[in-house]
Amino acid sequence: MRTQMRKRKLRDMKKIVLVMIMAVLLAGCYDEFRLDYPYTTVAFSGVTGNSSTAGVLGRTVVKDEGLKVDIGVYLAGVLENKEERWVRFEIDPSILTGTPYELMPADYYTLSNSNTFTIPKGSYIGRITVTLDSAKFVGDPKSLEKIYAIPFRLTETSVDSILEPQSTKIFQLSYINHYEGWYDQVATFQTFDETGGVINAGNVSNVISATTVALDTVLADGMLYIGSDYEVMYNVNPDKTVWMKKLPVSDPVPVNLAMTASSVTTSYVSPWENLLAIRNGIDPTSSRDKTGGAYGNWNSANTWRWVQYEWTNLHLISRSDIYWWTDGGGILIPTDSYIEYWDLTLQDWVEVPNNSGYPNAIDMYNITTFDEVLTDKIRVWMINTSQSCGILEWKVWGNMAAVTPEQSKISEVLPQGTCSFDQAASVYNLNYRINYEGETFYTIVDTKLTWRNRVRDGVNEWRR
Repeated sequence: MRTQMRKRKLRDMKKIVLVMIMAVLLAGCYDEFRLDYPYTTVAFSGVTGNSSTAGVLGRTVVKDEGLKVDIGVYLAGVLENKEERWVRFEIDPSILTGTPYELMPADYYTLSNSNTFTIPKGSYIGRITVTLDSAKFVGDPKSLEKIYAIPFRLTETSVDSILEPQSTKIFQLSYINHYEGWYDQVATFQTFDETGGVINAGNVSNVISATTVALDTVLADGMLYIGSDYEVMYNVNPDKTVWMKKLPVSDPVPVNLAMTASSVTTSYVSPWENLLAIRNGIDPTSSRDKTGGAYGNWNSANTWRWVQYEWTNLHLISRSDIYWWTDGGGILIPTDSYIEYWDLTLQDWVEVPNNSGYPNAIDMYNITTFDEVLTDKIRVWMINTSQSCGILEWKVWGNMAAVTPEQSKISEVLPQGTCSFDQAASVYNLNYRINYEGETFYTIVDTKLTWRNRVRDGVNEWRR
C-alpha cells in the first residue's frame, strides 16, 4: 500500500515539474515573439482612397465642409514607440511623369510642415495637414476632376530606413460641393392642355443622383423620370433660392435599364446566392469573379431556369449583355440560353425578334442584339445539361418609351412657384413647369428632394 502511494506521489511530482518546464518554455517563446525587429522603417500606407491605382492616394474634400485633409507615414519594427521620430520629404514633380495627373499649383495649397513628418512618442503615424485655398483651388474647374496631385517623396529619416517600394505617394485631390449625393424624391404632377384642362396627373417616388458641376451647382439625373432626357441642373443661390435649367436633349443614348427595373424575379435562386447581384453595376474581371455576388440556381442540372426584369413604365429595348458565372463545379456556363420579352399585344412571352444569337462564352459579356421591342418585361432562360447555371451581371440596353405626355421630349423647365433649399433639413423644395417640344400641353411639378447620402473616398456618408 505504501509502495503504491510513493509511486503515485512520484508521478504527481513529475507532472508538476513538466508543467513548470512548459510554462517557462512558453513564456520564453512569448517574450521572443514580442521582441522588436532588428531595425525600424517608415513608409507611406498602401491605401488608395478613391483611386484604383497603386501608389496613388485619392482624396475628395467637400466645399463648405472643410478644405483640409491629412496625409501620413507609418512606423514599423517596434512594438512600442518610446521616442519621437522624424521623416523628411520633398515635393518631386518627376513622380508624375507618365501619369494622367498634373502638378497642383503651389499657391493652391499649404502644408502644416513644409518638409517633415513627425511621429510622436507613443504613436506609429506621422501626419501633416494639406489646406486647400478656398478661392484658387475651388475656383479652378480642373479641381472637380481627378487631375491635380501633390507628389511626395521620402528622403531621410531618424529611424533605420525608408521602405523603398512605398517611399513615394501621389496625393490626388479633388472636390465636390455639399449638395452632391443621392436624394429621395417625392413628387406630384399635373399635365394640362392648352385650355388648362387636366389630361394627366400622378405621384412619383424615386431616387435622384446629384453630382457636382460647379461651386454650388449640381446635375440631377432625373426629374419625374430618370435618364439623360431628364437631366436638370440646380444651383443654390446665397439666399437659398434655387435656379434650375434643363440640359438640351440630344438623340436618345441607350442606357442600362437593369438599374431602374422595379423588380427582379426568377424561377429559382439558391438560398445562399444573391439575385440582385446581377444588376449591382460591378463589372466582373472573369467568370469566376464573385466579388459583387452572383445569382446561381444550384441544384438545377438539365433544368430550364429564368431570370426576369420588370419596369413600371414601358421601355424600348434592343440589346442584352450577360456575364455568366461559373465556379468550375456545380455552377457552369449554360449549354443553351435564349431571351424573351412580354408582347403587349399578344399578352404572352415571345422570343426577341431578329436576334444576333445567344453566345455563352466564358470570361466576357455575351451580347445579343435584336429589333427594338416595346415592353415592360424581359426574361433570359438558361440551362446546363449536366450542372446548374449562374449570372454575375446582366445589362439590358434601351430607353423609356414615351407613352404618357410627361415622357415627351422636353424643351424647357421653368420655376413656377417657390424653389428653395432648406439648409437645416437638406431638402430641395421645388415647384416648376415642364414644356415639351412641339406640344401645347405642359406639366406642373411640386416636389421635395431629401438628401440621403453620398459616396466619398469609397465611404458611404449619411447626413442624418
